[in-house]
Amino acid sequence: MSNNELRQEYRLDTPLTVFIELIAANIDTPATIVISHSVDISANGLRVITDRPLPIGSILSSCVQLNNSERRFMLSTEVKWSQALVHKDECLIGLALFESEDTDIQAWKEFIAEQFTQGDLCTISI
Repeated sequence: MSNNELRQEYRLDTPLTVFIELIAANIDTPATIVISHSVDISANGLRVITDRPLPIGSILSSCVQLNNSERRFMLSTEVKWSQALVHKDECLIGLALFESEDTDIQAWKEFIAEQFTQGDLCTISI
């Protein structure tokens, strides 16, 4: 089954910058920030392109930065799948979003709903 067949909701084809914090191997090592960009977004997930694979099942803090804006969303994400891209040193990563009090998940869902009603940012895919 392809990743597209697993989709359960509408997605917006929106290129946004996504910063993903990889947890350090030990307490003396700082965390690594992976800078990626979104392929598409939804209320409950993101598909992003990174320069490296990410461990499936990892729970990571992510920050989505709107282009040409200072607006950003701090989100808790889980790596659901990772796929190497052919002829590139990049990976396509599927991230699921978690409901969490310490994140901007509610503001994110409101932002996604606004995009569907305004249709400003992108095209819609399913």
